[in-house]
Amino acid sequence: MFLVTVAAGAVTIAAISLSPLYIRRIRLVSSARLGTGLVAGSDVLGAVSVSTSGRALPPRDELFLCLFAALLLGALLILGDDPDGWRDDPDGRRGDSDDDPPWWPEFEAGFSRHVAQRRYSPASR
Repeated sequence: MFLVTVAAGAVTIAAISLSPLYIRRIRLVSSARLGTGLVAGSDVLGAVSVSTSGRALPPRDELFLCLFAALLLGALLILGDDPDGWRDDPDGRRGDSDDDPPWWPEFEAGFSRHVAQRRYSPASR
């Protein structure tokens, strides 16, 4: 059973690591609070199980399988929480924010014109 638990842990770590690639395809009711609670709970459960090993409660493989499931579900709930839609932007930045100063669009237009101008270096004259 130990090898099954180790394999489940490895699969859980891989699934969490690769979750940004598939999180959009999963229709999951997302909740950062619930996800954080599940992740924190799984951490506490693992710490309690390991700290009591050999004394009161030996670590159980079934307990760690539940821990891995709670950890994966919690991570997916946290990653699925997208209140501002920032994942829709390919650069990972948030969309047009209302925090931009009123002079910003004019500045960007002027800067774009400045960059587009062809420059002559003094050495080429």
